[in-house]
Amino acid sequence: MSGPDLIDRLALAAEGLVAQLAATPGAEPLPAPDMLAQARAAGTLRRPLTWRNTIFATPQWRRAHVELFVLPGELGVLHLCAFPWLDAALPILGFDVILGREKATGCFLDLSPTVPDAAPLIADWAALRGAVPGLPRALPDWAAVFSPQAVAVRPRDAAEVAAGLALGAATLAWLLATPPACNPDRAVMREAQAGYVAAQRRNQHTRRMLANCVGEPLAETFIAECLFPEPPADRLAAAA
Repeated sequence: MSGPDLIDRLALAAEGLVAQLAATPGAEPLPAPDMLAQARAAGTLRRPLTWRNTIFATPQWRRAHVELFVLPGELGVLHLCAFPWLDAALPILGFDVILGREKATGCFLDLSPTVPDAAPLIADWAALRGAVPGLPRALPDWAAVFSPQAVAVRPRDAAEVAAGLALGAATLAWLLATPPACNPDRAVMREAQAGYVAAQRRNQHTRRMLANCVGEPLAETFIAECLFPEPPADRLAAAA
């Protein structure tokens, strides 16, 4: 596998996810921070980076965030996380592909539990997706918020990277086309999303990587305000 070729493929996959969201009926772009500009202004940009963040709201998803983070010659990360509105019985979508200098280091994909009415969607997704190629990856303790059907593999070659990227895109398309059951217990939904956010914020690997590139204060700001912000109290608060 060639590192630059894989990074190019990652960038194209990020563009594809953004295009899927943009084409969704009723989708609206949400403000996304220019973290590179903030790091330059603060004088904390320590490494040359490509860093793009795009966020959409749709009628079913209050916040769908696509991130492309590239440290040239060393690291490439494609991240997608989508949180449903509190009144839509959907799981949380999380998708990450991480590439190193010469090989892929991980492909992670899950529809994470929220309210009971969302559980059938998780089961249907697991039944439809088929086997996912790659070497199994152990998940950290904080990943207990994931479903038992979560994908966690290390792709062994470019074909397995392509398979992981295709599965992520197909999962997003399937969810965008799936009408959810509505009006679940909003308190339960908010608690599930808050628990997911709290777990993800425990990921010290992400925190260290970002801090090494843009400094600890901006890394913490990005994690808390863009990567995994707290869920709103209700739909009106989220739309404000």
